[in-house]
Amino acid sequence: MSSQLYPWIVAALAVLVAAGAGFAALNQPAPPPAPVTDGDAAALLIRMQSGITAAIEGLDDRLAYAAFDLGSTGFNDAAARAVLANLSGTDPSIVDCTASDAGGTIVAAEPAAYRNVEGADVRGQAHVRHVLATKRPIMSEVITVAEGFPAAVITAPVFTNKSEFVGFASVVFRPEALIAGVAGPAANGTPYQVMVVQTDGRVLYDTDPAQVGKMTFEDPLYADYPDLLDVAHRVADERYGTATYGFAADGGQAVQKEIAWTTAGLHGVEWRVAVIRAV
Repeated sequence: MSSQLYPWIVAALAVLVAAGAGFAALNQPAPPPAPVTDGDAAALLIRMQSGITAAIEGLDDRLAYAAFDLGSTGFNDAAARAVLANLSGTDPSIVDCTASDAGGTIVAAEPAAYRNVEGADVRGQAHVRHVLATKRPIMSEVITVAEGFPAAVITAPVFTNKSEFVGFASVVFRPEALIAGVAGPAANGTPYQVMVVQTDGRVLYDTDPAQVGKMTFEDPLYADYPDLLDVAHRVADERYGTATYGFAADGGQAVQKEIAWTTAGLHGVEWRVAVIRAV
C-alpha cells in the first residue's frame, strides 16, 4: 500500500482493528450517527456501522415481539392482521409483513395492498428453509420476494404458549431505505461517498442512487478497472480494511480513490459498510 495514503486511512484501520472482527461489537445498540467534519472518516465509518446495525436490530426486535403475539392470536383472525399491520408501520423501510404456516405458505400479509401474496408457497427461499429446519430467526440477502421486487427479509419463528412451532413471521424491507436513514444525515456535508454492499458484490446503498442494485463483479461499467475489481473482491472477502483504486465515471478522466470499510450485519448475514473519497 502506498506510503502516501492520507492519515484518515491509517486512523480508520487503527479504529477497525481496535473494534475487532467479531460480531459481538456489532450487536451493541448505538444512538443514530451525527454528522462529521472533513477528516473524520474513521468516526463516520464507525458511526455508520453502529447506526446501520442498530437499525436492522430494531426491525429484528420488533419482529420478535410480533412473532410472540402471533403465537397467542394465531394467523387467521383480525387480531393477527392487527399485529402485522402495526409492525409494518414501525419503519419507513418496511414494505409489508407476513405470517406463514409451518408448511411455508403465506397465510396473512399486511398492509392490505400486499394481500395478493397470501397463498404463496415460499419454501424455495433459502431463509425460509433455514427457519423451517432450525426454528431460529434469520435475515436474507436481497432477493426477489413473493411480492415481485428485490428486498431483504427478516424472519422469526412463531411458537404457541405450549412451545409448539406453528410457522413464522417476516418483515420485508428495502435496505437502501433503511441505510439512507443513517447514511444521509451522517455523511451530509462531508467529502465522503458512502457505499454498502453484500458479500456477493450487490450494491445495497450508494451516495449515487444510480449505483444501487448493481452487481459489482458482473457489471460492464467496472470491467475495464482491474484494480477496482481487486479491491471489490477484498471488500467482499475481508470484514474490514483499507485500499486505493482508480476509476473514471461516465468516461471521464480516471480518479484515484481511497476506501475504508467495516462490517454490519444480523443473524450471520454481513453487509460491508464503506466510506470513499477521491485523492
